[in-house]
Amino acid sequence: MAKRSGKRRPPATQVRRTGTKAAALSNRYWDITHRPLQCLVFLLPMIFAYEVGMILIHGRLPENEWPTLAAQQILKWFFSLFGATGYFLPGAALIAVLLAWHLASRQPWKFSGQSLIGMAGESIALAIPLLFLNHWLPALRSMAPLQGAAPVGLTGQVDNLLLSVGAGLYEELVFRLIVISLLMMLFIDVLRIREVWAVAVAVILSSLLFSAHHYQPIGADAWSAPEFAFRTAAGAYLAAVFVLRGFGLAVGCHVIYDVMAFLM
Repeated sequence: MAKRSGKRRPPATQVRRTGTKAAALSNRYWDITHRPLQCLVFLLPMIFAYEVGMILIHGRLPENEWPTLAAQQILKWFFSLFGATGYFLPGAALIAVLLAWHLASRQPWKFSGQSLIGMAGESIALAIPLLFLNHWLPALRSMAPLQGAAPVGLTGQVDNLLLSVGAGLYEELVFRLIVISLLMMLFIDVLRIREVWAVAVAVILSSLLFSAHHYQPIGADAWSAPEFAFRTAAGAYLAAVFVLRGFGLAVGCHVIYDVMAFLM
């Protein structure tokens, strides 16, 4: 009897296992990006760039003359209630919060280098809708980065670039990680509101607070209705990124947007 020619088809179970493995890898990346230690490792270069950059440029000046962000001022005011002062307290607080979160979650002291690359690429992709929103709305085409601007000049330009990084770090810490988390605890654990409604209200309130803090008396910007509308919309988008993709990617998206808006 002649033998059949042709390649043997793989068993159906092999195909299913391959598909299951791909789905598992996808789910694993989705899970890893939410882990506090992974977020901390992802954010450490940004924290280092911002803090060291400020030291190199303004290290000879008194700390009260260094450019700062309104979100940093809010954190400093909070620490001052307990007698703690210092320019670098917000950065130390960001690291401490993520480390405490990691310890509370009891996860292993491991991070994924491959996922760090994925997070960098995803941060760029997530920033693109904000750039389109800025560019295509006629009333908002003159919008700069989400944070305020430093004076014009070489030092001012470098400050603006550093502030673009710092805004992503400390505004996300205050208005996403802290504000949204506290509101969720209040709405769900205390008021017993359904989770879907709690998330929606937390996103709206945090977005309004995020936009409002840029203006006097908290921030340095003068009131502008178009800018307030844009920042509220941007805050809602970043809040959605925080809820769905985690703190690290919300910061990454914010930083990438501010840097690209500054360079453009």
